[in-house]
Amino acid sequence: MATGIEGRMAAELDRRRVWGYTDDENFNREIAQPWKRSAFDPYEFIGKPYPRGEVEGDLKKIDDIKKSPDFRHERGSETVALEYVLMDGIKVHGWFGDEVESVRKTSEYDDVKNGVDFVVTFYDEESGQFVNLAIDATTAVDRFVLDRKKERIFRKLGFGEMAKVKYFEDPDGNRGKVEMPCVVLALGPEKTFELQKMLVAGSREEKFAPEMFDFLDSASEQLFGFINYTLHRRGFLARERELKNLGEIAGFMDRHRGDIDEPTEKIIDSHFAALKIIGMAAARKRIERQITRESIH
Repeated sequence: MATGIEGRMAAELDRRRVWGYTDDENFNREIAQPWKRSAFDPYEFIGKPYPRGEVEGDLKKIDDIKKSPDFRHERGSETVALEYVLMDGIKVHGWFGDEVESVRKTSEYDDVKNGVDFVVTFYDEESGQFVNLAIDATTAVDRFVLDRKKERIFRKLGFGEMAKVKYFEDPDGNRGKVEMPCVVLALGPEKTFELQKMLVAGSREEKFAPEMFDFLDSASEQLFGFINYTLHRRGFLARERELKNLGEIAGFMDRHRGDIDEPTEKIIDSHFAALKIIGMAAARKRIERQITRESIH
């Protein structure tokens, strides 16, 4: 076993490069590696804005968590592959629309500690603002696992909080901890493997992969659910009522904005902004697919 400087270098190499790859070398080389290199690195945040001791303390916390006998992180090769499939599909192939400004893999700290695998940043031309959406990707199809992941999001919302990403930098270069909506995107191992092969092969079908619509619909459904849950939980919406579309949410907020506390307002506005963009992307993609099919026939 390496010790001293050699051991520390090996540990650093493992933390900063090896973590976050799959068992498929072709996929690693063609798809994963560029995305892995763009992952947020806590060391690059030393002094901007965090002191060295805080960053090193965070990394030690993650090492301690991973060594714990209770640590169970669903991090098989398939789940790692799905992260990169989603990142590549969303940014390179436009699965979430043209408003996507950037897609960045989170640091291992935010992955393990905060349950966020990567962040999609949209640019909303109407408001002139960036809109962030955290993604928790999983190939687990077991309902218990999916419910547990979503329950974590519901629990935070119940306390007036959203997903946190500590090591984050927006497209304008602003750094630091941010809160944002989070959704869980799931796909089984077999389907994930099919998308891996499709992306590596450069298939022409990647732009309208059927799974793209499943991801868009799932994200929309969850964002609607989180908005309604927050309003119910915070006592602003009767439990028998449910806001079912963007117009109803916008109208409700217009009528009650002065009565809603700031944390709840922030949650609703952030989820609404992401939902609006996702909804528009889904509608456009379905129109584009129909036009493409008609042109072929």
